[in-house]
Amino acid sequence: MSVAVILLAHDKPKLLHRLVEVLDGIPIFLHIDAGVPQQMHAELTSALPERVRLLPRIFSGWATFGLLEAELAGYRAACSTTDAKHIVMMTGADYPLVNGAGLVERLGRAHGRSWAQIRKLPIKHWGPMGGYDRFVFGNRVRDRKRIWSLIPRRWPKGIRPAGGSQLKILARHHAERILEIVDSRPDLVDYFRTTWIPDETMIPSLLISPAFGARWESSHLPGAAWYIDWGTQPSPNPRWLDETDLPALRAARTREVWPALFARKFREDSTALLDRIEQDLWPLP
Repeated sequence: MSVAVILLAHDKPKLLHRLVEVLDGIPIFLHIDAGVPQQMHAELTSALPERVRLLPRIFSGWATFGLLEAELAGYRAACSTTDAKHIVMMTGADYPLVNGAGLVERLGRAHGRSWAQIRKLPIKHWGPMGGYDRFVFGNRVRDRKRIWSLIPRRWPKGIRPAGGSQLKILARHHAERILEIVDSRPDLVDYFRTTWIPDETMIPSLLISPAFGARWESSHLPGAAWYIDWGTQPSPNPRWLDETDLPALRAARTREVWPALFARKFREDSTALLDRIEQDLWPLP
């Protein structure tokens, strides 16, 4: 199979099982947050097909390095056990705008290019410092609150600070390059452990920095692979989608250049909307 999926989840077992079903035939590397109670873990992991492989559980709360560790574990497993040419990093609150076969077919046209929105700093909606504070100061999270040092520091040599969503589609060569950097540069890993929201900073910065050899500028697709409605900016969280969003979802799915393949954010009870996506959007060319 030319596509593999890393799926991070901590709730919504009904939606997760539906996701697994619609990604038919695609190997899935599933991570369940180690903080999830045993009953919820059992509901999330019951009766899964053999193509779903459970990753070692890591505490992966919001803004923690654990989210990035889970993602890296997914790349490592996908690269070592499949021949996937693209690896999708998604969550249990996402849903595809094409069926499994359509996803494979469309990514087959990408020819070794990744699909992730990465922006160099400054990023306007990342605060008055444009996101540089995420790098310049040491950070940690406690009870979903940011705790940071007021003593500035330098970022590692060669790094071009950048940001982007954890949701992404990496070509295999980019995933392998990230793993090579992580394995050979523990100093970089230690540094990014204390950047703010490292799942939005480490991989984007490594991919976009020429010193690390990813050749990003010539090997990625334009636009967004996910449709997400952030509401009125600046909003810290995307809107929960409902049936009133179908016209916008259709527009994203049918745009002329590289139509979106996924959307977020869906609730456990979004059944009617998901049915409409499958009925109305999946058949579109």
